[in-house]
Amino acid sequence: MHQLVVLGNVLLAVVLTAYACQAQHTGGDDLRPAPSVGQTHLSRAVQRARQYGVDSTFLAGVLQAPGTAFDEKYVRINVTNYASKPDYSFNLTPQSVEKVRGFLVKHDSLLRRADSMYGVPKEVVASLLWVESKHGVVLGKNHVASVYLSTLLASDDEYVDKNTASVMSTQKIDSSKVDSVRSAIRKRAERKVRWSVEQLKALQEIQRRRTMNVHTLNGSWAGAFGMPQFIPSSYLSWAADGNNDGIIDLNDLNDAVVSVANYLRKNGWGPAESQQRAAVHHYNNSNAYVDCVLTLAAKVTEQPAAQPRQ
Repeated sequence: MHQLVVLGNVLLAVVLTAYACQAQHTGGDDLRPAPSVGQTHLSRAVQRARQYGVDSTFLAGVLQAPGTAFDEKYVRINVTNYASKPDYSFNLTPQSVEKVRGFLVKHDSLLRRADSMYGVPKEVVASLLWVESKHGVVLGKNHVASVYLSTLLASDDEYVDKNTASVMSTQKIDSSKVDSVRSAIRKRAERKVRWSVEQLKALQEIQRRRTMNVHTLNGSWAGAFGMPQFIPSSYLSWAADGNNDGIIDLNDLNDAVVSVANYLRKNGWGPAESQQRAAVHHYNNSNAYVDCVLTLAAKVTEQPAAQPRQ
């Protein structure tokens, strides 16, 4: 095991050296380009991930993947999104209700089976999948590993300052409150760094199990993927095999439906409204999100209004 660790460290060092190599002569007037700011930041993020205990061999593989890149937007949105009130009302339109009803009819057998296994109503599972990914239509194009590597730098002074300025500006906060905003941003950034480390380690484990290729995995700006939009640690904890093929693929409808039901059940779903709200809140810690999912589930069970006779 010690030899593997040493080899991993050597491999990562080689990749980092090649990746962030400074401009140097290659003969005549030919110069290798200096690394961009993004390359420099990504190298720093990878080194930091290693310091937090993420495996060197895994990181070397991620760094060599074509989609891996540092992107400042992940550092911003994953830290500052708390300052904006979420709005999920667009999921409650008549068109959305009809889409969920159609989904319930089309996949009735699967949804009933999940209900019988976990005690989570089919309307709730179908509604949650609509809110998360429009039943698999909107899955996200963000490179998941890059989301977490980028967010590892959130607690750097550079990004604490930038995110403080962003919140002050977008929320039109008086300049006298800048110190309290900066303090809140720094605390949130430190939590997001720990969160990013946890998710990178979860990706590392997923890659080790070979259930999917995390080097090419895309998802949301928060690093969530598949129809149910699980983050990596949620995948390891609550994703379930819905068709008994030995592979848990969250882009497979059988696995997605059963995984949502299993998630909610394992996180407290029960007959009481308080239990149901708590379970959905664990999925997304926003009361607006909870209201949206449960309201949509209630709407799809209502009888459609009778059409007037011609």
